[in-house]
Amino acid sequence: MAVSVRDFSRSHPSDDQSLSAVLARLEEGIARTEALIGQQLGGFLIRHSSTVRRGEIKRRLRSGMLRHLVTIAEDAAVENPELTDMFQLPSGASSNKAFQTLSRKMLEQGKAHKDVLMKHGLSERLLDDLDAALGELDASLAETVGGRQNHVLAGAELRRLSEELVRLVRMMDGINRYRFEHEPQLLVAWESAKHIVAGPQTEATDEKPAPSAGPAFAPPGEVSPAA
Repeated sequence: MAVSVRDFSRSHPSDDQSLSAVLARLEEGIARTEALIGQQLGGFLIRHSSTVRRGEIKRRLRSGMLRHLVTIAEDAAVENPELTDMFQLPSGASSNKAFQTLSRKMLEQGKAHKDVLMKHGLSERLLDDLDAALGELDASLAETVGGRQNHVLAGAELRRLSEELVRLVRMMDGINRYRFEHEPQLLVAWESAKHIVAGPQTEATDEKPAPSAGPAFAPPGEVSPAA
């Protein structure tokens, strides 16, 4: 709606300073809205990509390095039985936090009992690779949190801006109604510019329509909420 109103105003310029001032604020709001939409989309994409990458890291850890460490500990447990409880393979269905915590604990125990485990097939490289892979896991979790925060903050700001844009269009509506009072064709064009239908129109029925999540079509003389 705001873009439609902006385009109409650019096509029908006015020397009225009050209208120009409101239009400038509208254009600024539209530019900010477009930037926030990009931020919101970027946050969603970061969350999605980090979630996919984290799934791959967890599968690689569980089927590779962690499983290998567990089998080494099982063999070493013959010599040191307490190692059995120290190295438990995390479930593939466990939460990210639980998987992260248990994996880190296994790495710490691997370093603490390195001398014993090396007698049963542990290589120093395995612990280094495990440490690096867990660093990747930590980074993916941080990216998910950051992406979610960007998405949420942008959404909150967009809601605030939407209300402001509607308010600005209402101000322009009052100005233009007075401006086009004796120009019915332009008044009709303005009415069309500020009215946006939220979705496809359906035939009337006896049933009550379901509540709409989007903005409603405003009756003549009123302004539709910004999409």
